[in-house]
Amino acid sequence: MVLGYYITILILSAICCAIYYVIKRRYYSVIYTMVFLLSFTSQACYVLMSYAENVREALVINRFLYVGGCFLPIVGMFLIFDICQIKLPKWVRGIVLLYAVLVYCFSLTAGSSELFYKSVDIDQRNGVTILIKEYGPMHLLFYIEIGMTLVATLTALVYGWFKKPNISRKSLAIAAFMQVFSIFAFFLGRAVTKEIEWMALADLVDEVGFLLIMNRVGLYQVDSLVSSSILKEGKYGFISLDFKKRYLSSTIVANRFLPELSKNHADHMIEDPELRKLIDSWIDEFREENLSYKHILRRNDSIYLIHVSYLYDGMNRRGYIIEITDDTVHQQHMEGIERYNKNLNRELAAKTELIKELRASLDDKKRG
Repeated sequence: MVLGYYITILILSAICCAIYYVIKRRYYSVIYTMVFLLSFTSQACYVLMSYAENVREALVINRFLYVGGCFLPIVGMFLIFDICQIKLPKWVRGIVLLYAVLVYCFSLTAGSSELFYKSVDIDQRNGVTILIKEYGPMHLLFYIEIGMTLVATLTALVYGWFKKPNISRKSLAIAAFMQVFSIFAFFLGRAVTKEIEWMALADLVDEVGFLLIMNRVGLYQVDSLVSSSILKEGKYGFISLDFKKRYLSSTIVANRFLPELSKNHADHMIEDPELRKLIDSWIDEFREENLSYKHILRRNDSIYLIHVSYLYDGMNRRGYIIEITDDTVHQQHMEGIERYNKNLNRELAAKTELIKELRASLDDKKRG
């Protein structure tokens, strides 16, 4: 029964890894790959541990198991920080990783020193091998790491919920559940039953959770869906919406063109009524005729061209993307030419009228 539990989780983990490989996009952070790689490694170690025949073999497997135990919480924390759009300085990331390396190095001393495990043995329970150990003083470092990553991650989620309105609340809720379950698995799971290792299930929950988040993460990063060279020009802004016209994300340039966008929350309708009415009309026209006309939007002294098209995630249509182009210089130039032509026509008309009057005056003199 217990062996079936670990094997089932390993199979499900492999399925999650396969799904990740299929749906992976170029704009996904490499940290996602680390999550699935470390999780699958841990699941495989739980199964191998069940078959261990002696202490030496169990210790070797345990060392591989601690690769996931030491680094998976750190990688998961970094990934959630990225989702919450919180940038950690490189030196902070470096210190955190060095601490994880330190903990892992102490874990390698198990069986040859009393620093991490004072004693270690194996036992057969419910048809699987169990590693029985008495923790040493340096094992406290591992608890500190787990507690630190959990607190930091939960803090990031709270910050993202209240301070980052453009982050999907659905993604934050999924991430919060993952962390709550990890807390239960690590600190409370053994109080429920010691027959199974709850962290195996917690790692699987993380894989499923990140797959759910990844399904929409690209929609909230519109910068990743268009060429970075276009964005850097500062003349083009982009707004992404789903098929229900709910706001997903927008680029910095779009927010500069239309400051009302910065107040919007992801997965909600455009909050400014005038802007929402305009965007709805552009999308409705595009949807009815399947053709986007160039709309002109005037804001203060600026003139923008609006173009609507479909938002693609891979080969799938996921919503709409609105391109805003700063066309002020060109439009002012065209208006200048138009004014010049109008003035020229008026002058020509005036001269023509004057010539007519002169001819009429000459004709009158001849008749007189």
